[in-house]
Amino acid sequence: MRATDNHKLGCTCFGNPDAQPLVITPGWATDHNFLLPFVELFKDYNLILVDMPGYGKSKDLARFATDLRHGANLILNTVPDNCILLSWSLSTLAAARACATDKEGKIKKFITLCGTPRFPADPYWPGFDYKYVLKCLNLFDEGKNLRNIKLFFKLQTQSHLLNKEQSAFLMDCYEKMGEIETQVLKEGLMNMAQTDYREAMHSLKIPCLHIFGGKDRLVKPELSKKLNLPPFHQCCVLENSAHTPFLTEPDLLKTVITSFIEKN
Repeated sequence: MRATDNHKLGCTCFGNPDAQPLVITPGWATDHNFLLPFVELFKDYNLILVDMPGYGKSKDLARFATDLRHGANLILNTVPDNCILLSWSLSTLAAARACATDKEGKIKKFITLCGTPRFPADPYWPGFDYKYVLKCLNLFDEGKNLRNIKLFFKLQTQSHLLNKEQSAFLMDCYEKMGEIETQVLKEGLMNMAQTDYREAMHSLKIPCLHIFGGKDRLVKPELSKKLNLPPFHQCCVLENSAHTPFLTEPDLLKTVITSFIEKN
């Protein structure tokens, strides 16, 4: 028996409960509040916004933030049958493992948004420099949690692409999220730095769509050339977005995702 077998992640639901379930997981240092722009885009679906361990409605599950195996099992415990799973940013790691270990076939299709099975670069893989993780960890050790999160998010979003309302939305989400345990934040960074799920991702035999921002500096759009692996994997690059396409190109994002979901 696994430690997480009797637990589920906290969820916030919108839309039509009888429609196709679309489950969305958030990125590092974010909770379901950051995913609220999806509500208007997919109001005709059974939209389920998930909080990962240590965040929002899953704050009491912080002890499971250390291991992505726990995160993957919690996702599988939480999602309904025949669902579409969409992971944004860091949660792609736990979501990819969930898909790879989904023995019951609960996940029908998988969408990654600015996500990757491996975040750091290597000679054959576009990614970010490992030194950024070390810098962030040092800031946490100095007790500068909020500054650290803001710096990291600025790196991801390329703030000049966001208008005043969008920037204000992100700051409002930070305030609503409240303080997150330092260890939860640090474990997320370590998972980002150390995890390599490329083999697990490539082995998936369900339809997968990988969406990238053309101006994203964290998850490079060049990854589209690595993950475009027919017949199960296809890629799309939204050229005028960085790490938050649901803010910068929402209508195009909706079109791309809806087309993928409805395609047989």
